[in-house]
Amino acid sequence: MSAHSRIAVTLHTSDPIYRAGVDGLLRYRPELTLVDATDPAADIQVALIVTDTVEEPTLRLLREIKRAGTTRSVLVVADIDETKMIDAAECGIAGLLRRADATADRLVQAVTKAARGDGYLPDDLVNGILEAFSRLRERLPSPVEQRLTELSDREIDVLRCLAAGLDTAQTAEKVGYAERTVKNTIKVLQTRLQLTNRTHLVAFAYEHGYL
Repeated sequence: MSAHSRIAVTLHTSDPIYRAGVDGLLRYRPELTLVDATDPAADIQVALIVTDTVEEPTLRLLREIKRAGTTRSVLVVADIDETKMIDAAECGIAGLLRRADATADRLVQAVTKAARGDGYLPDDLVNGILEAFSRLRERLPSPVEQRLTELSDREIDVLRCLAAGLDTAQTAEKVGYAERTVKNTIKVLQTRLQLTNRTHLVAFAYEHGYL
C-alpha cells in the first residue's frame, strides 16, 4: 500500500503510556499513517482518542474536532458508561472501542470504517446504547417524532441495513442502490431528524418501531 493511499490518523491522549502503546500498535501498520495533530499540512482523516472515561474535556475535544472539518473521531475508552456514550455520540464519534479490546487489528478496522464514512460499534455494546437512548427519550425534540412518520421505503431499507451492521458498500449491494445514493439518504435523514450520526439513526428507528 502506498503512503498516499494510507489513512492519516492523529492520536489524542493525555497519558504517555497510552500514547506509547497505541503508537507501538499502529506505527508500522501499512493501512495507516500517524501524523501530528498540530501539523497544518496534514490532511487528517481520523482522530483516535484514548481515555479512561468520557468526561467534559473529552467531549469538548470531540466537539472541536467535529467543528473543525471532515476529520472523523474514534473513541477508545476504558470505562464505558452508556449515558456518557450518548453524549459522545452527539459530539459525532464514528467509532467506539473498549480499551481492553483495542488490539491493533480492531483499531485498524475501526479507523478504516470511520475514514470510509461508516461507523464502528462492537455488537455487545449495541443493546446497551439502545437502552440508554430509550431512557433518555425525553431529550428528543417533539418535531422528530412527527418527522419519523414520514420515512420513505428507501430510508427504511437503509436504516435496516445500518441496524444489521452493514457498511455503505454492503448496504448499497443489499438494497440495490448506488453507494452515493446510500450516503445521501443517510445525510438527509440526519439533517431532517436533527441527528448527528448513524448510531443515533439506528437507535431512534428502533425506538419508534421501524426496526
